Amino acid sequence: MMHLFSRQYHDVTHAPYIRSWWSNNITSALFLLALTWPFIVAFNETGGAVLPVLLISGVIALTWNIAFSRLRNQLPTMDWAVTALSFSLFVSPNLPVWQIALGMSFGVVIGEQIFGGRGLNFLNPVIVALTFLAFSFPGTQYFAYSNSFAISVLPGAILLIVSGLISWRIIVGSILAMIGVFLVAGYTDPIAPIAIMGFLTENIALGSLLFGLIFFVCDPVSSASTNPGRWLYGGLSGLLIALFALPNQSLGAPATLIFAVLLASVFAPLIDYFVIEFNARRRRHRSEKP
Repeated sequence: MMHLFSRQYHDVTHAPYIRSWWSNNITSALFLLALTWPFIVAFNETGGAVLPVLLISGVIALTWNIAFSRLRNQLPTMDWAVTALSFSLFVSPNLPVWQIALGMSFGVVIGEQIFGGRGLNFLNPVIVALTFLAFSFPGTQYFAYSNSFAISVLPGAILLIVSGLISWRIIVGSILAMIGVFLVAGYTDPIAPIAIMGFLTENIALGSLLFGLIFFVCDPVSSASTNPGRWLYGGLSGLLIALFALPNQSLGAPATLIFAVLLASVFAPLIDYFVIEFNARRRRHRSEKP
């Protein structure tokens, strides 16, 4: 492998976005394991139609991964597989091949590789790819999620939380923010509790909401990395998801979820900056006391 391109390469031995000894490939393997159950359900529900989408997006993501790894004198990593699998589980299998290839290329190159690769970017490449498709091709269809798909997300979510790859603070913060928005929005309704429960029961896209919350909102690269920042980032994500859902009457609709995650991710570095600055000033203030 070291002579794959007749030049010397150095391996990326650690994941800069994870505070542990795990390598990029180990973290990618855990994410792939977490995505296994949703893929099996999607494969069964689409009659295998999700497989061509995975193959096309996988080839595109791998090609760009190898190309940029060669430019940086690094060995290719498994990050491309996580990106391709996440992308294939969100877009509709009916999407034209050339749109899949174009969207995947835009997401991987613009959302990840031009920043130096996984861990050095600040946006999830899948979200960048989906946003590109949504703006470039209005009416882009997404995977039709079922209750079985929603349940299939839970084992992977538990695995990622226990392994420390995603933060439970972001999940709780997002859920609390969504509940808060619907409670505030229902204050003008004399039967607010009934109206809110009815809305959540009939109009919640549970499958896409859970999948997006676990694999996009909680992405360790594009989310906040400080514990207070994770609460704030999670709250911001939940706030945007709920606000975008109100006029569309669909909580967790793929299109609104994509834009909510994109906006929240843009503010994640700023949230961490203010948290770190606040902690630094507080410690400086304590040290200056006589």
